[in-house]
Formats: sequence, structure tokens, C-alpha cells
Amino acid sequence: MFLARRTHPALMGMACALAQFLLTLSILLAGKALAPPEAFGKVKLLAFASTIVLPLLLVQAFGLWKEVGLRLRPGWPPAVFLASLLLVVLNLSNGLHAREGSSLVGDLLIQLPNAFGEELLFRGVIFVLLLRLPVWQAIVLNGVLFGSMHLLQGFMGADWAAAGRQAAITAVSGMLFAAVRYRSASLWPVVALHMLKNLSVLYSNWQDTTVVQTVAIVFELAVIAWVIVKTPQEKAGIAPGEPSLQVRA
Repeated sequence: MFLARRTHPALMGMACALAQFLLTLSILLAGKALAPPEAFGKVKLLAFASTIVLPLLLVQAFGLWKEVGLRLRPGWPPAVFLASLLLVVLNLSNGLHAREGSSLVGDLLIQLPNAFGEELLFRGVIFVLLLRLPVWQAIVLNGVLFGSMHLLQGFMGADWAAAGRQAAITAVSGMLFAAVRYRSASLWPVVALHMLKNLSVLYSNWQDTTVVQTVAIVFELAVIAWVIVKTPQEKAGIAPGEPSLQVRA
């Protein structure tokens, strides 16, 4: 397995994403077929839990505890993280809209583990594997794999056109998260960004989100391009047991 992660990083990254996709889909489909409708909430909770459990198992299997970025780094987060927070400002620039039947504390309790699990898998395990590739390829492929996970909605009976649009939008966000992860050398800034971005969308007061989404995508692509242009594009060439990322200004 260690040899495969070194010689076939793209295939190993895709295999990890596919494993999570199939596991989540299997849980949801089995629950939909076997569980009564009133119990489907528990099925979704089980599927949600799998997005934390499987990444932890993969970290252990690949021996990536030192590389996935779980250690806190000293100093302020990088400029690219602070710039990316403008997405949160954009979503909330028309005011906040409290969601009916929800609370900020409850949403935090959902969004924090959700962001942690997804980031541990995609910007932790998978991104570390992909850094055997040139950095721009690692960032782009990481985002595409992240976006592909959101095709689950189509397999669960949702409109495929809507699922495809959501996958494309999420792929761009995944590339941004990968770019922030690369410049941070830590998982925690991107977990925070992911959680804050999700919450800002939930509480956004914009009625027509088309313009906001378009501006957000253009901004995200600009940040991604800036990170790629500023980064030497040779392969990372990580030595066994060494941290995969270095702190960058």
C-alpha cells in the first residue's frame, strides 16, 4: 500500500474518494429500502458518521498521522485563508436570515464535524497522496473528486441537472480549499473556512443566489490561480515519514 501511494498517487486518491462515495451511497440506499421513513434521519446520521470514520481509518492505513495537518501551526493563518473569508462576507452582505426550526448552536454541531470529516479525507488523506503530482494537478484533481461526491444527490433520486451543477460548484470550492490547505500546511484553517462558508450559505439573506454564486466562483478561481502561479510546479517528492507540506508565507 505504501508503494502504491508513492507510484500511483492519482489512482490512490480516486480510490479513497470512490470508497467514501460507495460507502455513503450504500448506507443511504440500504436505509431507504429497509428502514421506515420515520427512521431515515438515523440512516443519514450513520452515513454522516461514515465520513469521519473512514478518513480516520485511511489515515491509519496509510500511516499519515504526521502528514495530514492535524498539528496546530504557530503564527497567523496565511493571507490566502484571510482573503477566502471574503466569501463569508459576500454571502452575509445582504444580512442574516435565521432558518426556521434551527439554531446556530445546532448548526455548529452539525457543520463542524461535517467540515472536519470532509477535510480530513479530501484535504488530508487524498491531498497528501496527490502531492506526488505537480501542485496544480493535485489542487485541480482534489477539487474534481470533492465535487464528484455531491453527485450522491442524483443517485438518491434528485434532479441530475441540479446535482451536476452542485457538483461543479463544489468542485471549485474544493480546489479553493486545497489551495488554502497547501499554503497553510495545516488542516485547521481549511476546516474553519469550510465550516464558515457552509454556515454563511445557510444563513444568507440573498433571495436570488445566482449573482452571488457567480461572483463567488470568479473569486474562488482567481484565488486558486494566484496560488498555482505563485507555487513552483515540480512534484512534491515527499520523503517517507516527512510532513507533506511546509509552511509558506
